[in-house]
Amino acid sequence: MADRRVLATEAQSPEDVYRMLRTRIMTGELVPGQPLTERASAVRFGLGLPPVRDALTRLVGDGLIQAVSPHAYRITPLTLKSVNDLLAVWELLGPEMAALGTSRADPEQAAQLRQLMVDGNAVLASPLDRDGVVRFIDITEQTFDLVANASRNDRIIEVYRSLSCEMWRVLALILISADCVDTFMAAGVAWRSVIDRRDALGVTRLTRHATAATRASAVRLLTDRTKSGDGVVLPLRR
Repeated sequence: MADRRVLATEAQSPEDVYRMLRTRIMTGELVPGQPLTERASAVRFGLGLPPVRDALTRLVGDGLIQAVSPHAYRITPLTLKSVNDLLAVWELLGPEMAALGTSRADPEQAAQLRQLMVDGNAVLASPLDRDGVVRFIDITEQTFDLVANASRNDRIIEVYRSLSCEMWRVLALILISADCVDTFMAAGVAWRSVIDRRDALGVTRLTRHATAATRASAVRLLTDRTKSGDGVVLPLRR
């Protein structure tokens, strides 16, 4: 009952419900493969069906949940294949998008990127609890949203948006496991200098290295997870 009262207080709008559910999916509090229904979620959050339905519909669009019937859903499973497929595409998109966006960024966007690198490293330098992971994911999302928009390429932006939420969920899994923190911190430091120089090749190398480390870590973590019969991977708990 206490949990429900807290959630009802926090969730006052469809956007609040969407953000709350998204965060709980990202951090593994809502487990991959876990079922959700509109009515049960509305009861839990102490809200009417319309804002819950709106939030769940948005999460389907993000790729974070899957519709299994008109009013029932499940958290999108994480499997070795799904993560490998995702990262195979990201390895093609991420470095080139980052390079294009960095080279085309105007002075204001470049300053924002530099500050985001500083903010991200400050989070990583502290013990990573749930709130820290959520904060770093938010900073990473802001960073790639910015370089995507700075690229001024509508096709790149469209593909990026179709992948980003799933990518951040994988990144959260890695950070919850306290993996790759040093790699991400080093990338943040190096990014600041290549942004100043508008060094597209340097950004490409940095993003490829971080993506390769992310993929290796995700594969290692998922290989070690206990899997159910349908391939659902259970998240790590710290």
